[in-house]
Amino acid sequence: MKNYEKQSFFITLALFFIPLFLLSSVVLYMYHNEQIKDIEKNILYQMKDYSYDFKGDTFSLDIVDNDIKKEIFKIYHIDGGLGAYFQIPSKGPYLLKIIYEKDKYQKLYNEFSKKIFILAIVMFFLILVISVGFAFYSLRPIRQALHLLEEFLKDLIHDLNTPATSILLNTRLLKKRGEFPELERIEISAKGIASLYENLELMTPSHISIDEKINLDDLLVQKIELLKKIYPNIIFNVNETKIEIVSNSNAIERILDNLLTNACKYNKKNGEIFVGLDGSNLIIKDTGIGIKNTSKVFQRYYKENESGMGIGMDIVKQLCDILKITIRIESKIGVGTSIKLDFS
Repeated sequence: MKNYEKQSFFITLALFFIPLFLLSSVVLYMYHNEQIKDIEKNILYQMKDYSYDFKGDTFSLDIVDNDIKKEIFKIYHIDGGLGAYFQIPSKGPYLLKIIYEKDKYQKLYNEFSKKIFILAIVMFFLILVISVGFAFYSLRPIRQALHLLEEFLKDLIHDLNTPATSILLNTRLLKKRGEFPELERIEISAKGIASLYENLELMTPSHISIDEKINLDDLLVQKIELLKKIYPNIIFNVNETKIEIVSNSNAIERILDNLLTNACKYNKKNGEIFVGLDGSNLIIKDTGIGIKNTSKVFQRYYKENESGMGIGMDIVKQLCDILKITIRIESKIGVGTSIKLDFS
């Protein structure tokens, strides 16, 4: 399950589960109170029968003074348990007090509480199962919409490759007839389209072979030279980057392309980008606008700005995971972002 699906799933689960749980709790509480009243009413009628024949040892009795405050045939909660007052057949200033001992009542109440607890557990799991089922069902329209979107992107990728390749080939043919600044701008734009195509092509990477010896410096030089033409106001500070790794050249190129392009795109005017090695770690640091939420930056379609599609960093993370590259991001708003790629 993808991150945005998880978020939608848990929100739907909470929105469905919490109201049902609260409603069920209220119903269960009302049921509990009604059942307690029924238990006490049943005890009261047993007391009434006991007041006629005094048979059995369920109750104990006492003779008390008659008092206007003592209501006849009504359950009272007293220290000793439950009590009720009944009229003595012979008229006089006394009442018959019948007591249901506290221990007996507590035992009866505990048995009832166990049943209520079991009922509550069953209701809880039933509501949870229904809520989970509803949450999964609610994901279907999202998944269908995303499936249609990905199918559309696949068609778009297929149609995008041909014109981009044609523009690049014809630009190179025209450059043989003469160097023109317009041709260079067309070529740079066509390479930008080709880069977007390669990103879209790797939206869902699965198996990538890791068996090529790659000189990281060569890839960085090629990409930085192109970016200098696209972003002439950005200053690149490149330290020693000569390191050879065994990986996949196309995947490494995609990672570097996305990270360096983002460092340029979201940099300040006349900003700087530092590229260098720290042992086996490649550091790409910029003086850009910074990232508000680094924990979400690898989520697909997550964007903090209007520009972009929100897939570049998702592709970077997927490729890093496949190639066993550890990527770390530190960022501060208004100061810049530092990205570390660990190739060890």
